[in-house]
This record gives sequence, C-alpha cells and structure tokens, in this order.
Amino acid sequence: MQTKLIYEALYNMLKSANTTLLAQDYAKLSNFNYKIKNQVLKNAYLANKNKRPLCQDTGQVVVFLKIGQNIPLEGEFVYDVINKAVKDCYTDNFFRKSVVKDAVFDRSNTNTNTPCIIHTEFIKEDKVSILVGIKGGGAENMTALKMMNPTASINDIIDFAIECVKNAGENACPPMITGIGVGGTAEVAALNAKYALFKGKKLDVEIDNVLETKIISSPTHIASMPVCVNLNCHSIRHREAVIENDKIKYFEEDYPIYDKELSFDAKKVKVDDTETLKNLKTGDEILLSGKIYTARDAAHKRLVDMIKKNEPLPINLKGAVIFYAGPCPCAPNEVIGPIGPTTSKRMDVFAPILYEKGVIATVGKGNRTIKGGNRLYLKAMGGVATLYQSCVKSAKIAAFKDLGTEAIYELEVVDMPLCVEII
Repeated sequence: MQTKLIYEALYNMLKSANTTLLAQDYAKLSNFNYKIKNQVLKNAYLANKNKRPLCQDTGQVVVFLKIGQNIPLEGEFVYDVINKAVKDCYTDNFFRKSVVKDAVFDRSNTNTNTPCIIHTEFIKEDKVSILVGIKGGGAENMTALKMMNPTASINDIIDFAIECVKNAGENACPPMITGIGVGGTAEVAALNAKYALFKGKKLDVEIDNVLETKIISSPTHIASMPVCVNLNCHSIRHREAVIENDKIKYFEEDYPIYDKELSFDAKKVKVDDTETLKNLKTGDEILLSGKIYTARDAAHKRLVDMIKKNEPLPINLKGAVIFYAGPCPCAPNEVIGPIGPTTSKRMDVFAPILYEKGVIATVGKGNRTIKGGNRLYLKAMGGVATLYQSCVKSAKIAAFKDLGTEAIYELEVVDMPLCVEII
C-alpha cells in the first residue's frame, strides 16, 4: 500500500471534521435549551456553507492508526506522511495552527500545527484503519486522572466523571462528550479515555451539560484502578476511514450534514452606549455592536508589563471592550478568520489592572475567579467561531503583530450574541 493513500485520507478527514457537523452529532443536541442549540446549529450551517472551521481552535490533531500486520507500506515514511497531511490541510484551508515547539523550553509556534499525536496499533486484518480526533485546548485542559481504590465501583467512577464535568463548567464548551478510561497504568487509562470519546461503550447515565458518556476499560494490576476522564466540546470533530485494496472508505459518507439556518433575538447594545452598559444585569442577553479589541494570554502579559513600567500603551483602554480571542487565518476575501472566545479565567491574573485602567467590559467563555468588583463580563459561547466571524464587519491589527493569532486586533462587530454577568 502506498502511504500517499494515508495522506489523502487524512487530509480529507481533517478538512471535513473541522468544517462539518454530521447529522448523528447534531441530533444529540435535541435535549438542550434552544439558545445553546440555535447558536451551535447556526454556527454549523455557516461553517459548512463557507467550508470554514466550526471553532477557531482547530486543535491538536490526534491520530489512531491501525495497520494490518501483513500490509507492506511503500513510499514516504508513514509518520512523515501523516504530519505532512496535517501541515498541508491546515495551511491550504487557513486553519489556526496552535502547536508550540516544546511545552517548557520553547513555546514558539511551529506554524504547521505539527507534530500531531499518533497512536499506532497492529491488527490482523489486511487494511489500514484511521481515526482522527481534533482536540481544542479548552476541553483538553479539563482532563483529570485519579488512581482510585481497586475496590471502587462503576458508580464511584461515574461520580468522579460528574465531578470533572462540574469542575470544567463552561471552559470545555458544553454540551460535552465525556470519555472515561479505566485500567492498565496511568498512561493507559488516559489513552482509553481519549479513545472512548470516539469508540467507547455508551453508559446509560445522565449528566448535566453532557451529550453522552462513554467508557473503555482494560486489564490492570490487582492493586490498581487508574481512572481518567477526557472531555470533548460540542464540536464533535472526529472522522474515520479505512483503506483496503487501495481504496479509501470514509464513514461520514453514510451521514447527511446539517444544512438549516436558525436565528435568535436579544437586546441590541452599542459599545459606546456606556449608560446602557452600566445598567446591564447578570443574565441579560444582548447583541453587541461597535469597536472591540481582541487580546489573549501573551498580549495581556505585554500590556500589563507596559503598565507596570509606565510605558505608553498601543491601544486606548478607557471605555474599551476586550475580547479574549485569537482568530483563524483569513481566507481570501474574508474580513477575519473564524473567531471565538478562549477561557476567561486564564486572564484573571491580568484583568483587574486592565479594568482599573478603563476597560469597561471583557468578553470570553467560562466562569471567572475574580469576584466582587462589580465588573462587566460578557459571556460568549465557546465553539461557535464561524457564527462570531459573521458578526465582524471590519478588522485590523492594532498591536503586537509578531504574536500572530495572539496579536491585538481592532474589530467592528454587529449583533454579537452575548450573555451578561457582573463579576
């Protein structure tokens, strides 16, 4: 078998997974409130229509590769082919590249979204099976491992999963898929949890803000019960293909895609209407219009360092609205690439000083650790980047161009759907 077939299959799977919500996936939303469902499904409609990412965090690619023991592979080295497919797909389709060179010693971006994560297994069948999952940072960061007592019951394991879901809150972009991995040693449990998201046995259990819960359990030591919980956001970005007799079979071909557009209403608010902004209450739903700025972790650190050194700032913070976001690269004729919120609490170490300097509101996802300051926080729904992209009518880099996707952008937005919380 030529490894170029693996390249072709993976390239097409990545493009499809990033841009298309399949019918069996959106059907899982039926029991969730219409506000969540409508935003997710409108985003899915726009993403598929424009062939742009469901979420601006186009994630770290995880590949489960199963190779028939008797199949000779010819051509480029298989791992090189896989990483080349990731690099080319992410470059050709203007997907955001989020992989850094080293977790500790060099966190500069590789600018290819590689290396990806590859798990390889040999099988008896004369075929190559590929399952690819795309994991964004918000959900992946909520992973939890616990070495439980070997006498722990399935109910104890489910209770641990419920605890993990509660701790994740909105950071993992609910409604979520919960993957539970049990057995082996710690790293096996973690791998089982990841694979369970896609291929696990479904548990008949209801957990708030969870679409479904799946489990994979394997042999372990008599003294051990390692349990890992891995979460996946509502953008269920995985695909599966089989290569057999030099032909590729894509399993998503068996399912229709979501192709309906929905709308929603809320109170219209302008950024420069400070009186209205000051009178907003927790729970208010708004459609925000006006000039806002993006800023993520690296930009926040720079701004705060400049403030501490009494250096002039590149943007005026008085009356500013800061959107915790980093967009995908622009495709031709786009104002900005798909853009959505990152986890707000990571900015809480910097936020108080920016509010003190005049920031009137911040926009992001999830709960905050800062409380009691009567500050305006506007919650955005995670994982609906093409929806928010449609709200942006103009965009330009305002500062820190060298930070790439983490540069500060000045955006003009119209009717951006948000929910108010006073923190």
